[in-house]
Amino acid sequence: MALLRRGLLVGAVVVVVGLLVAVVLTRHGGGAADGESKGSGRTPRADSHEQAQQVAGALERLSTDPSSLVAAGARTEVGGRAARGVPKGAKVTPEPATWAPDGVGGGVMTVTVASPGRPAVSYAAVMVNENGAWKVLATMKLPDARASVATPAAS
Repeated sequence: MALLRRGLLVGAVVVVVGLLVAVVLTRHGGGAADGESKGSGRTPRADSHEQAQQVAGALERLSTDPSSLVAAGARTEVGGRAARGVPKGAKVTPEPATWAPDGVGGGVMTVTVASPGRPAVSYAAVMVNENGAWKVLATMKLPDARASVATPAAS
């Protein structure tokens, strides 16, 4: 049983890292933000926009009931600690334009959490659809884009 659990965890980490790379590339202009390939002539899937809105709506609930959004696959790891990640009074801002579906019922969206008295932090939220409801399987802190922008030297 422990071997199966470890295998599932390793698989989830591989998926998360792959999706995180996709989100980072999308945020920094390395990929098409709306899900279409540049120059491919294809139009984005119609349901991708609808999914993005559904996922954003679910993520907005993090500010009022973070425990309700913990995916079944993450419950044993997260336990009752979801509220520590999104404390009362935090402003949660999902970014639907960053939605990157994985093609198998989940995907990644950037979400920013601004807790009272702390700087805002952006995360890649790995989402799964469980019984018609979007849940958070994992989050990964994203680098602060403002910190990585070089400032011109004064003359």
